[in-house]
Amino acid sequence: MSDVNMMRYYARLTSFDANTPHAVTLAELADLMFTSVRHARTLLGRMHQAQWVVWEPKAGRNQRSNLTLRYDVQGLNRHIASKLIAEGKYEKALAVLDDDRTVFGSLLQETSGATLRQGLLHVQLTYKRRFEALFPHHVHRSSERFLLRQVFSCLVSCSSDGVLKPELAHHWDYNGETQTWTFYLRPGLTFHNGQLIDGEQLVLLFEQLKAHSFYQSELEHVEQVYSDQPLRLCFKLSKADTGFAGLLAGVKYSIQPAAQLQGLIAPNIVGSGPFIIAEHDAERIKLKAFEHFFSTRSLTDEVTIWQFEEELAKVTNFDQSEIQVAPEEDASCFHQLGRDVNATETDEQYSRVEDGCLFVLFNHNASQQMLTIEQRKFLADCFKPSLVHEQLELNRGMFGLQHAKNILPSWSPVYRMPNSPCALPRKLTIAVYDYYALYRCAVSIADLLRFQGVEVEVNTYSFRDLTQRSQVNQLNEDLILCNLNLDDNAPSSLFSWLMNDPVLHSALGQQSSEWLKLQLDQHKASVELEDYLERLEPIATSLVTDYWLLPLFHHLQTVRFQGILKNVAITNWGWPEFKDVWSVD
Repeated sequence: MSDVNMMRYYARLTSFDANTPHAVTLAELADLMFTSVRHARTLLGRMHQAQWVVWEPKAGRNQRSNLTLRYDVQGLNRHIASKLIAEGKYEKALAVLDDDRTVFGSLLQETSGATLRQGLLHVQLTYKRRFEALFPHHVHRSSERFLLRQVFSCLVSCSSDGVLKPELAHHWDYNGETQTWTFYLRPGLTFHNGQLIDGEQLVLLFEQLKAHSFYQSELEHVEQVYSDQPLRLCFKLSKADTGFAGLLAGVKYSIQPAAQLQGLIAPNIVGSGPFIIAEHDAERIKLKAFEHFFSTRSLTDEVTIWQFEEELAKVTNFDQSEIQVAPEEDASCFHQLGRDVNATETDEQYSRVEDGCLFVLFNHNASQQMLTIEQRKFLADCFKPSLVHEQLELNRGMFGLQHAKNILPSWSPVYRMPNSPCALPRKLTIAVYDYYALYRCAVSIADLLRFQGVEVEVNTYSFRDLTQRSQVNQLNEDLILCNLNLDDNAPSSLFSWLMNDPVLHSALGQQSSEWLKLQLDQHKASVELEDYLERLEPIATSLVTDYWLLPLFHHLQTVRFQGILKNVAITNWGWPEFKDVWSVD
């Protein structure tokens, strides 16, 4: 008999209070369950074995036995649904819960972790928002960039120290005289759909990337992409670029079928990495191990991440009359990948300071008159990290943070002399995208401006909308709150952000944007990849000293595994390395 059928009989016993022993005869219980005495005896035995009840029968006709119900009806429904979720029977679990998705979501969090199902290792996690479609040629937030790394591979990878490692290419070299980079492909490479990955396919891909607006500024010095044999791919450059291979290690240069850029592959995204996207909808994304991955096959067979859209009203409300924030303990971590209702302080928790920062951009393309240098200097004093921090505490909107003295925590601090107060515009506008830490900073900055007698309007966008507006110069707010978190290829990731970030270059305006790109062009002609971070520091810092970019905080990224995953490395995006999850059970 299934649990669902047995539940109907259990529900007829709920006239008894749960967790309280009751003296009752078997005949009385049979009457309550509308069944025979013999069948009632069998049912109670199965309920006892399933730990739904404690059944202590006494020998002899009409003897009163002891019955204790462990659950009320609602509690039993949750118990059975949890069991079904652990078995991957999500639709049945929802049916047991009468399609109550709030309870379903809480049970998913409680049951997060790694489990073996029919000999396959499955990782189940929950996340606070929906993921966008995982196309490498789209601009993405950090968590999507992490997932891209699971679904796609690049020609090479790059460590945070600028050291290149083989991926789809097993060897590479650079001819400084002809300014040509050559990559040698592994034999037998395939995409997830079985299509061959060879030189001809990659030439088609990079020719299309060159024409794509997201890549043009980085690839404009690529004169020709060609392949003189199937396992060799060559890039002929018009300018020297000793770090070009590191650039191709970026998430946006993930190897995908050329037809996918034109939307000719449907309905599933086709990748080249350790996991295949088996399912992606508004509720969940499911990844399955790719059996023909070029490198070590993932230890994890399946990963399911349930997506629950975070209601921003619960995070913060921009209404001047009232500020509402989520409890501080729920907001302190960057990723809450599972929640154990019995969690203790001994639960596993990992933290790291992000390679980047939350910052304010003074927008050159503001709809009203652009802020003067004197006004930008004065506002920089008003928005000191210590003052914004104090306001965050007053608003009960704290999150894990460290005061930023430059764009990267490893760079030398930028110190400023105090500036004289000056007249500010009557009204200022702030643009921010839907990320709770940025929301909270926007609230606090708006309050600090109101203390200066300035009326404030905060306009909130999706990450996609903010980016698209900046690409067509329609992001017209005076201040833009944004953030940077470098990828695992930190040196070239920083270079790519400085060269190509649409929000940054829109805010800088044409003259400053062209100056920055010129500096970066000169940089890549002579600087080795291992020296990128050090040599990019004075270029990037000039944005701070010229009062175009104001660093606020380095985000303290915290992952609470709460005992659900063991001995797993944490990536720079704050996520566990899925392919390394394993179990001894």
